Amino acid sequence: MYQQENKSIFTFPRSSSSSQGSVLNASNDISFGNAVNSQQGNGIGHSYRDRFIPVRSEDMISEFQRRSASTKQQNRKRKLSEADNDQESDRLRKIIVQRIMFPTRSINDEITKNIDASSVSSTDNILNFQKSFNRRPGFIDTPYRETYATTPFSHDIEKLMVAPQKSNRKINPQPYQMLAFCNDLTLKDDFYLNIVDWSSFDTLSLGLDCSVYLWNTGTSKNFQLAVGTTEGKVQIWDAQKLMKVRDFDGHRSRVGTLEWNKNILSTGSGDRIIYHRDQRSPDDYIQAFTGHKSEVCGLKWNLEGDQLASGGNANELFLWEGMNPTSVRKLEGHKAAIRAISWSPHARNLLASGGGHLDRQIRFWNTVDGRTLACYNAKSQVCNLQWSSTVNEIVSTHGWWKNDVMIWKYPSMQKIATLKGHTYRVLYFSISPNGEDIVTGAGGDDNTLRFWKIFNTPSKNKKTENKCSWKLDGLIR
Repeated sequence: MYQQENKSIFTFPRSSSSSQGSVLNASNDISFGNAVNSQQGNGIGHSYRDRFIPVRSEDMISEFQRRSASTKQQNRKRKLSEADNDQESDRLRKIIVQRIMFPTRSINDEITKNIDASSVSSTDNILNFQKSFNRRPGFIDTPYRETYATTPFSHDIEKLMVAPQKSNRKINPQPYQMLAFCNDLTLKDDFYLNIVDWSSFDTLSLGLDCSVYLWNTGTSKNFQLAVGTTEGKVQIWDAQKLMKVRDFDGHRSRVGTLEWNKNILSTGSGDRIIYHRDQRSPDDYIQAFTGHKSEVCGLKWNLEGDQLASGGNANELFLWEGMNPTSVRKLEGHKAAIRAISWSPHARNLLASGGGHLDRQIRFWNTVDGRTLACYNAKSQVCNLQWSSTVNEIVSTHGWWKNDVMIWKYPSMQKIATLKGHTYRVLYFSISPNGEDIVTGAGGDDNTLRFWKIFNTPSKNKKTENKCSWKLDGLIR
């Protein structure tokens, strides 16, 4: 403190005009305390100490609390914006730990409100002795009882925190490869043809006009390929040597659908007959199924190989047992041609079928008693159905009027993804042997094949594959 008699460090004239024009306004900004009046001689002088205190609307503590609350609120918003991409399970676990280890009296968090208080052990009096436990007659003790807890978490909370986290699944909405054909090579826009297939040896076959094109990923395997013709013949080819092995006769109209069942080849035609052929037999066919009133456009054996589902143009869906020529059951409900058929690999006797553009329904059947388990309106022509072998999901391709590829979760039929890009109805479809990729094709103005990755295969079942190494391996004419 510096003080001189009759003088002070800060002095202000009494004139109000000077006070208003000064840099520091005494009446508003600074308040002087402990003024000392002294009389010397005949004059009266004012002496002031140089201690001053700022005048604020609130005290220092209130101001600090206000600024701290504002800073906390800003930090909270920033953290929330940074954590938007975190999984909900991580957020739930963090909140559980915070609320248990650092309990608060007022909890306004929505997640904490939904946590059952009884599932969280109390941290109050955790080290206090308790009275001895009197065992009741017939009472079965358990190590999960709260009395034996070694942590503040209940058994249910511990199970939640140590449970493995499920990774987010992302499906690329764009194909990773596309094959576009020129005007000389066109994919026919014919609902009753099946001209694309992906073999278990990772070879893709495509029928264009009078030729069959083969692509592979660099591996060459010896396998056979069945081809149906418009004259009603069925040809067996050696895909490695590109040589025809055998011809089968029998059909009087075009062969639109074929299905292998080990050594048995089943073929459906426009003559409404299903023939079963065996290369070990010298005959053209070993069994014939009749019953369809119109062209057979869909055939599918179940995984066990003892049930065959056949769809026809006359809104018919038949079930056959083995080589029994009498159909076991006719499933009724569709109002258009049934081309899309798929058996579930996850549940026996579960069949999915899709109807044409006048029906637009996806139906699920119990093949034991023929009951319809569920029916969903796809709002467009159903061209193909295929169940995933790794997850309980099903893929559908559509024609009039959406031309989309859709992935559904069964049994909720929640739409997981919709793949767009085709400009014409997606009539052709096949799934890769590893169960991860699919190929789709459309004719007309689209005239493309597109490759998509939609499923995730467990790492132990994965095979090393180079998706970009497709090359033309052979040509069958």
